[in-house]
Amino acid sequence: MSRNRQSAGFTLLEVLIALLVLSFGLLGLAALQAYSVKANQSANLRSQASVLANMMMDNIRSNRANIASYYADDYDEFLCSATPDTGSVAARDLSEWRIQVNCQLPQGRAAVAPISVNEVAVCIRWSDERWETASGDSTGKCTEDAATFGASLADDGPGAGMDGQTSVFIVSSRM
Repeated sequence: MSRNRQSAGFTLLEVLIALLVLSFGLLGLAALQAYSVKANQSANLRSQASVLANMMMDNIRSNRANIASYYADDYDEFLCSATPDTGSVAARDLSEWRIQVNCQLPQGRAAVAPISVNEVAVCIRWSDERWETASGDSTGKCTEDAATFGASLADDGPGAGMDGQTSVFIVSSRM
């Protein structure tokens, strides 16, 4: 009879250890799931920034004669409720686009700047709180970001990254 009691106690210890190992595995799985959600949401924001940047490039290409009218190097704030500029086609395109960037991306700001004689950079900044090291703002200039993140045809195309405070996406093209 004493043998059964000893083996029953040993089995209970094995079950407790197995539950402990299982609980650590489930905690790891939960952490992996949380990281996956974080990465997917950030990828969605990057995709939206890419679509918005290419949309502005298309607008500029369709109105090449007035390319200088699209230049706005500062990341100015445009509220979602703002009324687009009705002055010229370029002014309307630029203001509508900047409003869309602000509405579709958290703390989104956008700018357009010349990089060289025949090259234009379209820059977008937004806040991705999941990855940032500090709460930031979207101040600065598109020309500085294009140089920092290497977005010129000489540097092989688009640039993207983070400056520790905001996410940055830049597309450049010859006009």
